[in-house]
Formats: sequence, structure tokens, C-alpha cells
Amino acid sequence: MTSRPPIARATPAPAHRGRSSPPERYYVGRRPDRCAVFVVSRTELEPLAHLSYQSDVAFDWGRLTEGALELAFAILAHTTQSQPTDLVSQAFCGEVVARLGRAGFVLSDGDVALWLLTAFCEDASRDGPGLDGSVGLHRRAGRIRSWLRRT
Repeated sequence: MTSRPPIARATPAPAHRGRSSPPERYYVGRRPDRCAVFVVSRTELEPLAHLSYQSDVAFDWGRLTEGALELAFAILAHTTQSQPTDLVSQAFCGEVVARLGRAGFVLSDGDVALWLLTAFCEDASRDGPGLDGSVGLHRRAGRIRSWLRRT
């Protein structure tokens, strides 16, 4: 036995071995003189690229227009780094982009990813797809609207 008190040593925290997730990005739309949509992250601010999905009409939101469909396609393409299908673009436009506030909006890429994960899932209260093959898009619209009101 020694008369010295025990010495506590700090041990380094274990290194995180998993992939680090990229910082969250936000899509920010505003209407000063004309519609402008930006991609914002901790380190960058850049305009969202207009990809001319079906036309060169300017981005729009808050109602179902050609510009809203162009914005829906651009946001989905930017978030997924791939070309979304017509069905996905149209559903995202109708359920999300057309319901964004007319004055401006903030939408995270996490919100877009969550919508993509749940967009075409079967409604739990149904045994299967409807006769027309639909998967409950209309029933889910109410839940999406309430989700948009909270954001």
C-alpha cells in the first residue's frame, strides 16, 4: 500500500466509426420582387438550380401550378441526387409544394426524405391497394397538411 492518492486519468472518447452524416440542408423560398429559392446549410447559401423538368417557367409554390411542379422536381432531384419519376414529382407537388405558404417557406431535406419514405406506403387501415391501384394518397393529404402547419 502506498500513501499516494489514486490518480484519475481522462480517457479519450471512443472514436465514432460510422459514416458522419452530411449537415442538414434547408430549402428556403421567398417572394420579394420575384420568386427565389435557395439551398442553405451551415456553410453554404446557393440558389436552387432550375432543371427545366417540363418547362422553363419560374418556380412557384402555395398553389398547384407549372412552377410548383418545377420546384417539386428540383427539390426532389437535389435531395436525392437522382431524377425523380413523374408520379413522385406530381405527388410531392400536390401534397407538399402546393401547400407551402405563399409568402415564403423553409423545408428541410430531412422533411423531404421523410415524405419520400412515407409517400407511397399502404394505409394501415386498408387490406391492400384500391381497385384503381391507389395507395391512399388522398387520405394521407390531411396528415401532410397538418405536418406542414407545424413546420
